[in-house]
Amino acid sequence: MKKNSRILAVAGLAGAAAMALSGLSAGHADAGKLPGSFKHKDLGDGNSVTIRLYDESATISRAVTNIPTSREALVSGKIAVTTSGDIKGATLTAGYLVGCQLNFGASAGAETSDLLASGDVSVTPSGGFTLGPGEAGFYPVIRASVDGDEVNSISFADGRGGLAYSQERFSVDGCAGHASARALVKVQVSTDTFKGNITTYGKPFSLG
Repeated sequence: MKKNSRILAVAGLAGAAAMALSGLSAGHADAGKLPGSFKHKDLGDGNSVTIRLYDESATISRAVTNIPTSREALVSGKIAVTTSGDIKGATLTAGYLVGCQLNFGASAGAETSDLLASGDVSVTPSGGFTLGPGEAGFYPVIRASVDGDEVNSISFADGRGGLAYSQERFSVDGCAGHASARALVKVQVSTDTFKGNITTYGKPFSLG
């Protein structure tokens, strides 16, 4: 596995380290320090999942190409996931939804997640998007190569896992209108009575 030097994944109750691996519409946060996100989901039968995104921030800049339709973002944050009950393990996917003239408000988050799951939103591990009006992409902050295959998630057991990422860069090209982004953290778990994803979103912020 190749290690991304800016990403640290943490798994296990003892916190053992493992290699693993930004619209302008009302309500959007300014770039800089962001409020992060918290989600607790009770799955029944004593099973639950808690996700916390904290110490999140974004720095926005004009792309080095100095073209008005291009811009760049540097994002940082920490993610902690805790499971309880009969959940034997979990798989964590995290990154940023990036859109051109898309509303990433609370009502739009689930729709965008569905697009991501269906494959209609492109995953761009390289960090560069070319987006037209109404288009979106997903930049994963978990990036590794395992036996030559690109991996954008990490798995953990023993009830606790997470990661920290720092100064992860992505860019948007070709967007003549407003561009925005928001964090997305998804945890996939299964029990005897439940199998699915628990997702939380960070607050949207403008890319300009």
